[in-house]
Amino acid sequence: KITITVPITDECATCNGSGNAPGTKPQVCQECKGSGVISFGQGGFAVQRPCPACYGRGTIPTMPCAVCGGSGQVREQRQIMLAVPSGVDTGSKLRVAGQGEKGSSGAPAGDLIVNFKVQPDSFFRRDGLDVISTIPINLAQSVLGSKVRVRTLDDKKVALKIPPGTQSGTRFRIPGQGIEKNGHRGDQ
Repeated sequence: KITITVPITDECATCNGSGNAPGTKPQVCQECKGSGVISFGQGGFAVQRPCPACYGRGTIPTMPCAVCGGSGQVREQRQIMLAVPSGVDTGSKLRVAGQGEKGSSGAPAGDLIVNFKVQPDSFFRRDGLDVISTIPINLAQSVLGSKVRVRTLDDKKVALKIPPGTQSGTRFRIPGQGIEKNGHRGDQ
């Protein structure tokens, strides 16, 4: 579990999203005459779009709210506790329902899409579900053979037998000590 900070646009709590200073009433927008949309076009057809003066509300604050400046919205930082599934890799995406931006006109909030970027580790390197780690040994251990303790992803120590005459760069496999995803587990 990790905590992430998400910038979010929310309704101003001071004016309840109206954009009016507390105790004041809005006036009808002169640009759209209160309809919230303006039409423009040429020839036989017209296109409607939200009014740029009142942002489609149909009213303009007579005295703008001091907190939101009359927009009815404030930008804040929201803390979200996120359960990261095992086995995510850089580029993996996770949908968190209902944690996105709120819809217009009271529509429910959308979903938050989290894109993962896995930071490199100083000891482990990933290859699919397998994990690669480099263990330094001295010349005596290489020539005569030895047992070394190797750290795993679960912070356990596993004994690895180094046979006599092992060359530099030789790969050994510790089964079942890699990354787990969807019921499958890689090796180290």
